[in-house]
Amino acid sequence: MKASEQSSVAPKHYSHLLAGVLNTICGISWTIAYVLYVFQARKDNSYGMPLTALIFNVTWEFVYTFIYRLNGIGRYVHFPWVFLDAFLVSETLKHAPKEWAETSPLVANHFSTFFSIASLLALTAQWTFAHQFSRTNASFWSAYVCQNILSWGSIWMLLARGNGSGHSMEIWWCRFIGSLAANLRYLYRVNVWPQKYGFLSGAFSVWILWMPCLADLLYPFVYQFVTENRETYFAVINNVTYVGAI
Repeated sequence: MKASEQSSVAPKHYSHLLAGVLNTICGISWTIAYVLYVFQARKDNSYGMPLTALIFNVTWEFVYTFIYRLNGIGRYVHFPWVFLDAFLVSETLKHAPKEWAETSPLVANHFSTFFSIASLLALTAQWTFAHQFSRTNASFWSAYVCQNILSWGSIWMLLARGNGSGHSMEIWWCRFIGSLAANLRYLYRVNVWPQKYGFLSGAFSVWILWMPCLADLLYPFVYQFVTENRETYFAVINNVTYVGAI
């Protein structure tokens, strides 16, 4: 049997059930997080997902739902994200101009145009990346670029704004549980099915896989500090130039 054929056959002791359960936990947790993002945006009149993360997430979910469809249960548990994206984008387009009005009137006045151009660029990047590297787990690499941007961008967003508008600990819990479940699934796969998932043991793979979790562990402390110590926070950054709404 060729190496490529051997890697596509799961070992007898590999549990598709366990991998599927972890994937389902990931999908459901992130679905709830998306719903909570929408409700929090309407409650606070402000968006909570960093713009770059939103654009890359939306385009990733479009490409891997309709063009390069995922296999297994992931195809179904991730499917709702594409439709929830419409609500996330709608709330962002509604509230973002207000967030940018003070720091960049140009962006605020033409936000929909800038957002559309950025989305088109991200879509073509996701599409061409998947087309060229689809045989080397393109969905994994691009997904974890998105994940790093979202996790670290959320911390930066809190610090840049100086408040928790659009954010909540409930959203964080869902994000953290979903991301941890996904990482545990990959950790299980690389140990039980190294012929196919051995690339996950590489140094950069480990870095890109676990750095979002590091950010997620830091997030509650940043969120608490920003939301409960606003006067102290603003006293610290009083002489620092504000760097946008992210």
